[in-house]
Amino acid sequence: MLVSVKRILHGACAAPAVVGEHLTSKWVVVVGHSMHPTLKDGQRVRVSRRELTRRPIVRGDIAFFEYPQRDGFWEVKRIVGLPGESVNLEAGRLIIDGTHVDEPYLLGIQPRIDRGWELGPDEYILLGDNRRRSTDSRSYGPVHRHRVLGLVMISSGESVDPRPV
Repeated sequence: MLVSVKRILHGACAAPAVVGEHLTSKWVVVVGHSMHPTLKDGQRVRVSRRELTRRPIVRGDIAFFEYPQRDGFWEVKRIVGLPGESVNLEAGRLIIDGTHVDEPYLLGIQPRIDRGWELGPDEYILLGDNRRRSTDSRSYGPVHRHRVLGLVMISSGESVDPRPV
């Protein structure tokens, strides 16, 4: 009898976490090729709002966010620049605070673009993995934290490692 009561109590304690995650996450469909090869057009991904409260956003996370110049329009891009950083693209290569950052998730040869941003305490640079087919921070600039709804956690039933290898 004690074992079954213990099992019931354990189940009752675990249930709120499971329910909470379902209430704070949603499935979305990726439209377009800007995150290829990591995410594909038509692929379903789970976006977790709860993950934003569990840990800080880190470089390499894939964010689900509201497009800065169009309210109610949502995008999925990779976070490459964090608050307070100096972020530069030099001939298409990512430079953070003067140091080159390797991006093994990128698709093919990248456009040789030069851009630079000094990020405020609440700003991020978000770029697509397929930069030849991505409208991202290179076009609309930094994205404010309040526009980030959640982080992409799983894709097609598998974990998406949001951080570059």
